[in-house]
Amino acid sequence: GGELIDLNTGEKLAEYAEYNAQLSYGEDVITRIIYSQKPGGLKKMQKLAVETINNIISNLMKQADLNIANVSGMTVAGNTTMTQLLGEIYPQYLREAPYVPTAREFPPGWATDLGINVRNHVVLYAVPCVASYVGGDIVAGILSSQIYKQDLLTLYIDIGTNGEIVVGNKDWLTTASCSAGPAFEGGGIKFGMRATTGAIEKVFINPSTYEPMIVTIGKEKAKGICGSGLINLVSELLSCCIIDQSGKFHRRLNSERVRKGEEGYEYVLDWADETAIGQDITITEADIDNLIRAKAAMFAGYLTLLESVGLSINDLDRIIIAGGFGHSINISHAITLGLMPEIPVEKYYFLGNGSLLGARLCCLSAELLSDAHELARGMTNIELSENPAFMDKYTASQFLPHTDGTLFSNTVSSIECIKEQWEKKED
Repeated sequence: GGELIDLNTGEKLAEYAEYNAQLSYGEDVITRIIYSQKPGGLKKMQKLAVETINNIISNLMKQADLNIANVSGMTVAGNTTMTQLLGEIYPQYLREAPYVPTAREFPPGWATDLGINVRNHVVLYAVPCVASYVGGDIVAGILSSQIYKQDLLTLYIDIGTNGEIVVGNKDWLTTASCSAGPAFEGGGIKFGMRATTGAIEKVFINPSTYEPMIVTIGKEKAKGICGSGLINLVSELLSCCIIDQSGKFHRRLNSERVRKGEEGYEYVLDWADETAIGQDITITEADIDNLIRAKAAMFAGYLTLLESVGLSINDLDRIIIAGGFGHSINISHAITLGLMPEIPVEKYYFLGNGSLLGARLCCLSAELLSDAHELARGMTNIELSENPAFMDKYTASQFLPHTDGTLFSNTVSSIECIKEQWEKKED
């Protein structure tokens, strides 16, 4: 995504977002890194990144009804892989131990040298990176959240295929990254899709009849289910005792919604004649298992990072959730699932697109751009893939909400109470 900013007033003149053209060569950064190592692959990846940027710039100009000659500067903030691909820097070392990027900081340069469609005088600034999987997007997010200027002990979470986590305050910042997989973006899910028109984003299930009420993006007929909808759905399935805490469907439910499909047991979310795709939209046990693994990676990441600095969940003053996906999460459902820690909901804050906000701040202030460089140099990275404690915590987190009930005491008590009522009703 991109924004057009008036440098005189700080006003946002236009905003536009689109999918990365590199998607056709891989949905995750690892696949793109591998492709870039093929003959001509790096050049191809660089051209696709520039193509996406140029298309965003073109749309911003149209929205604001301005000429490209009016553009006087550019700032980009992206993950380490994307930043290196944009600069045509070989990224193979990002996925090889000891996971050290070829470059973490990038000097300012002429945007046209990269093929970006602006005038020759435009200088491109790139927000610096911290590590292989903690990039300029996270540095920009921390910059925009102002965590580094405050006393409050904060856990900053950016959820996606790769989940980045930062903990700290004005005195210190420690970060880590964990591979959550594509489930939060609808990947690896039978009827999963990105959060676009027709995606189911909210689900409410009647605990007596097991019938769902669904809400889609754009209020149109359902085409599939997006990540936030998946979190809401699985939380509802658990709360209504349609699934157990291991994510398996109860086999003796008095409902035609739960049935044995081609890939095992499933729950029918929307019947074929009511959907936009002409077939039943379902969630399967395999889908639920994929989501459990994704949320387990994230939660194990929080615990491992906090433990590495001698802290626990209870020591946190607040949790900031960044990213467009984060803004659509229902916190109560995310806690029930075991994706988010069980702390009072008033301690949760949504930042929105912290990366874009941080890039805007760097455009407007040389001082904040300098702060971004200081932040990147001062953040300590913990490599979770090399940490045995992470794997132990990951295994323990593959349960709804968690195998350690003391971490989710209120949620577990609620589930036990609902289970007792359900067992009486079913008997």
